Formats: sequence, structure tokens, C-alpha cells
Amino acid sequence: MLPIHVINLARAPDRLAHMAGELGRLGLDWQRFDATDRLSPGAAGPAAGFATGFATGRLARAFPATPGDIACSLSHLRLWHLIAEGPAAAAVVLEDDARLAPGFAGFASEAVVDLMGRHGMGALKLEFWPGPQQSRRRPVGRDLGPVGGGARLYRMHSSFLGTCGYVLTAEAARSLLRAFPRPCVPVDHLLFGAEAALGFDLLRPGFVNPAPVLHDTAAFASDIGAERVTRGRSAGRRLRDLVLRRRIAAAIARGEAAPVTMRFAGER
Repeated sequence: MLPIHVINLARAPDRLAHMAGELGRLGLDWQRFDATDRLSPGAAGPAAGFATGFATGRLARAFPATPGDIACSLSHLRLWHLIAEGPAAAAVVLEDDARLAPGFAGFASEAVVDLMGRHGMGALKLEFWPGPQQSRRRPVGRDLGPVGGGARLYRMHSSFLGTCGYVLTAEAARSLLRAFPRPCVPVDHLLFGAEAALGFDLLRPGFVNPAPVLHDTAAFASDIGAERVTRGRSAGRRLRDLVLRRRIAAAIARGEAAPVTMRFAGER
């Protein structure tokens, strides 16, 4: 089996207990990874200095990040160092508000590395979050065929945000760290954001449906969502969005991709 890492804040033992139950039920070994906290221990304000590892610039302004987004992104980046330097060919990354389908173990096996290698994928998204965004409910992908357990594999063509569950190869982790030693956009935009065109272009990510991981925001409220304020998009971001929409529409018209209605494999 691949290493399974659960990103967890020290101040969230209830979430860790939840993940211990989810993974224990499937008989899987795992390890906790200590998350970067935007709050100082015992304080209500931002932790001093944690944001220095986050880059600024034009792209950062187009994809603004809250302190919570920055802390989450740096948690993932620190874990990528561990994956890049470890002996395994890939690893599974989970956030601590995941629900796991019975078939999750199949996507934590070493066979997934071969599957990703055959399709040139550095990252494989395992998550579905049934939020309000159409881009999460119906991402656009190219159907690459069945992968067992009733799931199908897709090449990602549109942004499909969220980092609650994914497989990352060690080679991809090394490539990410070389190319983006200081992230400038939230981690889900970095990995799975076609508009940002950073890790998305580098990793050529895929996703599976039905998804074996559910981002369970119904049971666990987002620790960082309350910080986010809806703002108008910059001119640069609107242009990126327009270019991508036209590219996706052309791919759909050519029959190279199609919207995929997502669901969680643990629910009928």
C-alpha cells in the first residue's frame, strides 16, 4: 500500500479521531501530518511570520488567498517535501474532514502508480465535494476508461478545486517543489486550477468518478471558509476565465471531453 498522510491541526483532535475511525474501518495504516496553523497557540490572531513562505505578484492578486488559504497551502507544500524525499513512488494525501468509501483502499494501492504512469499523470484527485459550484459538481474531463469498482478515470480539462483527497507521485512532488518553491495561489488552484495553469499544466492531473473520498463539510465546517469574502475578479482573472471557457467548449465540441456528473462512491 502507498503511504497515507492525514493533514490535521493540533487543535482539532475531533477531526483526527474521525479520520482514525474512517481509516481503521478499512484496515489501513496511516500517519498524521501536523498542519500549519494560521492561529498562534491559544490566541485569536494570526501566527507571526507563517505567511513569509507564500509568494506575491500578479498571479497572487488574480487568485487572492486568505491567511487560512496560505496556511493550508503551506501545509501541503511541507508534506510534498516528505513525499519527494521518501522511498515510496507516490503517497495519498487526505485532509481531516474526509469521508471514505469502502473502495478507497483500491486507490491507495501501488497499482495506482502504474495507472497514473500509463497516462502521464502526476496527481490524481480522489475527492468530490457537493458544494454549490458547478465546476465541482460537473467538472469537464476526457474519459480514459474504467479503473475498477465501478469507477472511471478522467483526464482533467477544467478546474476541479479542492484538496481533501489526492494521490501525488514522488516525481511530481519534486517537480512541484522545483517549479513553485513558494506558492503564490491557494493549493487547490496550484494543483487543480486550469485558470492558474501552474501545477495543472505541469502534472496533467486526473480524477475518478464515483469518487472514493467525500469532502464532508456537512459534518465538519470549514476552518478557513469564514475568512473568505466574495470579491469581483480582476481583469486578468476574467481574461484567464474567458480563454479557458473557450478552450473547454472547443474540446467538448470536438468530442475530446465532456462534463462529468460527480458523485461519492459511498452513496447510492
